[in-house]
Amino acid sequence: MDFHNLYFKIDKEGEKIKERALLILRKDSKFDNKSIEELKELAEVLYEPVDVIVQIRKADPKYQIGSGLVERIAERIKEDNIDIVIVGNQLTPSQKYNLAKKFKVEVIDKIELVLRIFYKHARTKEAQLQVRLAELQYELPRAREKVRLAKMGEQPGFGGYGDYEVEKYYQKVKREIANIKRKLEKLREHRKIARKGRAKFDTVGLISYTNAGKTSLLNALTGENKETRNQVFTTLTTTTRTIKGIKRKILVTDTVGFIDDLPPFMIEAFLSTIEESANSDLILIVVDASDDIREIERKLKVNHEILSKIGCKSPIITVFNKVDKITDEKKEQILDELDRYIVNPIFVSAKYGINIDLLKEMIIEHLNLSIGTIETDNPKLISYLYENTEIIEDILEDNKHIITFRAKEKDVNRILKLHKSAV
Repeated sequence: MDFHNLYFKIDKEGEKIKERALLILRKDSKFDNKSIEELKELAEVLYEPVDVIVQIRKADPKYQIGSGLVERIAERIKEDNIDIVIVGNQLTPSQKYNLAKKFKVEVIDKIELVLRIFYKHARTKEAQLQVRLAELQYELPRAREKVRLAKMGEQPGFGGYGDYEVEKYYQKVKREIANIKRKLEKLREHRKIARKGRAKFDTVGLISYTNAGKTSLLNALTGENKETRNQVFTTLTTTTRTIKGIKRKILVTDTVGFIDDLPPFMIEAFLSTIEESANSDLILIVVDASDDIREIERKLKVNHEILSKIGCKSPIITVFNKVDKITDEKKEQILDELDRYIVNPIFVSAKYGINIDLLKEMIIEHLNLSIGTIETDNPKLISYLYENTEIIEDILEDNKHIITFRAKEKDVNRILKLHKSAV
């Protein structure tokens, strides 16, 4: 399904404007403002949030929220000209159908909202396939019920499903999933070949909760000017660049950010891009240091949980970004209270370049590089060393170069072995 124009409407002057959205969040017990803010932040990417309604109660099997609140919201939708209702909880097809029937407008849940944001930012063929796969994997367990409900009567969001037979639609979704997986597997194989070509270089992967400043940090490390926006999920595709300002060639990779409760099917759909960072020689977990301390804790947990799910074993540096926005007391509090989630911490500001050079030094230190020394007058070997290793020292003595260089341990051993056999 193409979501690119679904979140706009045309005003009287013929201009595109965002659809007005009413947000609903149900919590079992107490709720925190961050849950509301995150839902609002997600919604703002595509829509104009009018209000957030929060209800504390157990999930209602028919509506997810209480029936009394449903009636009140139905009136509010008419009064405020609401175009779409976004529920921050995961809805069953029947709950979505029942709410749409009452509200007379389209109803989506948080997962569908995230998928629509993904569609907006999917610019490459691979990203588009990944988003489509995530959408279909979300759809599959709901496919039969959706078709049955559509046949009961047209409701917003259920158009077209009634044209299918239940089992035929289910099998159609399964076939499309299999087809997309085959295409993505081919792309993954191409990616593996590309990784082999970069094997001689050290690689650093950027991992973070969405909107922590990963892309800004990529720009600060590499001197690039990749577009940054204060908006979630602006990066879906993999970007790999060379770190500038150091002698050795080190590649840094930026990819999709995480959110809380990211369903397994989304992790699977974006596995190839997540793996591109997670398979790096070193991982930088990027954290927004200006967040509330409990919010930092929650996001750090999400990062570590997802890295664990995909079997990442690489060493880690925890990069607290936006240090320009916090006090020394806040730094001490972070290090003291969140010690169990922090590995090799450093506080930086990607925006103002604070401690970026220090971070580069930490990256070199934690890449576990080895040092070797070779005495040679072979121009090809000298050229190779300059192109593929970090030259620490080059002394010319009796028409021979005594070169001290730094590289991956296996590469240093290989170069020394080849040189020894050639002498």
